[in-house]
Amino acid sequence: MPIPPAKAQAIADELAEAIRRGDYPPGSWLPSERDLSRAHQADRSTIRNAIALVADQGLVTRRPRQGVQVSDPGAQHARIASGREPATLSTTVDETHADAETAHRLGVPAATLLLRRTRVQGVAGDPPVQMSVTYLPREVVELVPSLTEVDTGPGGIYARLEEAGRPVATFEEAVTCRLPNSVEQAALAIGAAEPVLTIWRRSYDRRGRIIDVTHLVVVGSRRERIYRYDPA
Repeated sequence: MPIPPAKAQAIADELAEAIRRGDYPPGSWLPSERDLSRAHQADRSTIRNAIALVADQGLVTRRPRQGVQVSDPGAQHARIASGREPATLSTTVDETHADAETAHRLGVPAATLLLRRTRVQGVAGDPPVQMSVTYLPREVVELVPSLTEVDTGPGGIYARLEEAGRPVATFEEAVTCRLPNSVEQAALAIGAAEPVLTIWRRSYDRRGRIIDVTHLVVVGSRRERIYRYDPA
């Protein structure tokens, strides 16, 4: 019997279908996390993960301090109909020893053995948009052995962590800009003068423990990232 999807994935599928059905028209707002939590009998971290999955499909946009707003599903349908949906172009999984920066961000000693998951992503038919490298400590991999597989199943690694009882509660990102190195130029099909965003993303569980660290390199001219915040 096939393994059922994680609860976050199931909720994301329901929300995506409701949006496509027109229950939430473009420009409208999804119910609050609290209301969704009650409606789906799920904790709020599960709801946040579900919303993130829906956002990855381009159906909604998070608006800090406001809520989650529905995007134009018609545009998304057009991209899918034309075969231009978001795509993972390659994935590799191996082990590596933490260098100084990765160790610092993950909160482990330098040279600690880590699982490394490397992906190149973009839109089908277009040049790559970003490459990401996720580093996971051994204790997390031992909790969820399927993280060593290229295909971790519906919802990805965070869905598997949720199933194992260690869901992600919080993400944080540190963003800078620079020129790409030779490896990034080859992976992303860009020249040496093309600026890239470099993003270090950390995920935390409910107890504030770091689960994983992901280093993203994003081609600045191929993807827009929006951050919204209130004045201090």
